[in-house]
Amino acid sequence: MGLIKNEHGVYHVRRKVPKHLEAATATVMDVPKGRQSWLKETLGTKDEKRARVLAKPVMMKFDRIIAQADALLVEHPVRIELTEAEIKQIADYFYAHELGADEAIREEGIGSDPGFASVHRQLVEAGIEFETPFDVAEQNGSGLSDRMMHKIEEDVSIVLPAAKEALARGNVNFIHYELNELLQVFRINLDPACAAYRKVALAVIKAEVRALEDVRARNRGTPIDSPKLHEPESKVSASSCSLRAAYDGWNKMEVRKKSSQLEFSKGIERFIELHGDLDVVQINRGHVRQFRDAAQLVPKLRAGKLRTARLPELAEWSREHPGTPCIGAATINKWLTCLQSVLNWARKNGVIPDEVVWADPVSGMRLKAPRSKRRPWETDELSVLFGSPIYLQGARPRGGKGEAAYWMPLLALYSGARLNELAPICVDDVKADPSSGVRFMTVIEDEDAGRSVKTENSVRAFRPHRPPHGTGG
Repeated sequence: MGLIKNEHGVYHVRRKVPKHLEAATATVMDVPKGRQSWLKETLGTKDEKRARVLAKPVMMKFDRIIAQADALLVEHPVRIELTEAEIKQIADYFYAHELGADEAIREEGIGSDPGFASVHRQLVEAGIEFETPFDVAEQNGSGLSDRMMHKIEEDVSIVLPAAKEALARGNVNFIHYELNELLQVFRINLDPACAAYRKVALAVIKAEVRALEDVRARNRGTPIDSPKLHEPESKVSASSCSLRAAYDGWNKMEVRKKSSQLEFSKGIERFIELHGDLDVVQINRGHVRQFRDAAQLVPKLRAGKLRTARLPELAEWSREHPGTPCIGAATINKWLTCLQSVLNWARKNGVIPDEVVWADPVSGMRLKAPRSKRRPWETDELSVLFGSPIYLQGARPRGGKGEAAYWMPLLALYSGARLNELAPICVDDVKADPSSGVRFMTVIEDEDAGRSVKTENSVRAFRPHRPPHGTGG
């Protein structure tokens, strides 16, 4: 329980918000800042026993907030990319909205004159003297008054130069408020720090410049029609196929090795542990980035409750225990490959409809794996190995597994095969060519016997060759 005392001895409760939920938690709590790192609440008591009683419902409230943030993130996950079609749709929507609002004022032919007339009347009745360059317009449907025409022109003359300057400078803060409103309309949770945010912001500024120029032209009698305002779809495009269902479909398409099935199942399940069983259409680069970031926090050694912990729990445990050795890039890239293969299968097999704008969200997301530190054996190193008691005195160390200590290095030296290929070889794998009598060995795959190969090309026959002169023992 996160029960602590402040400097005055008063107890309060706090709980660390998981890193990937900080932005969503801020949204749930409706706080002005963009992220909420801690949940805190004072208990108003210095008595520890009393504090422990009061803390339980507070912690339950914190649990609800975290759960709501988690659900919000699944429903509207943070995105870091937008398609060109989405950016155009958002900008076109804003342009149509601005011209439509202007046209509605002109069609009504009144504008804000009723409000102006009301203020005028109240000032007169109060005996307050004032001057105005405009007459109070009568609401007779004869069109916009001089005051309204002047107001429209004045608004354009102020905002248009500012919009053009923002466009010239690339100042996206100019449209920050309007863009956030637009993203809410389109139900897009876009990371303000990503490049896509700047790109769509500049597109919206361009749309505003065009709209203001057209409003000014209308004020001078130029006939300009308002585009039809296409409301965003109420639901996100869906394929009606979850990721787990897509994996099942991928798995049934052809006979696959048990090792591949286990590897793919692990990668897919880890993704689902973090994001839920999403529709394959909804999976975007934001999901993949968060998955990759969380995977980098999976402890390499997992004991006790960590053996069955889900990905968010494993990542949070590593955050709370800095310096924990975590799994390497190779394993994470395998999980990404599993996800990518299933999603591309879904696209190629029509699970993701052709009419849906879709791009591979895993492309370019893999981690750069460190170069292997393995190096070829040097001649003097081989001399030490084959000059050991194993070869000169017949020693068989317990850790060498009997005769394997003698034969495995020899077979590896003369064949170049991998150790996991050589270890399962038995007498039946040594064969002779009927025509030439040349003996050779075979590397096969037998899942029932627990024998597997790295790739399909690894299933082969080979004849051991003598290594270069001077190597060996």
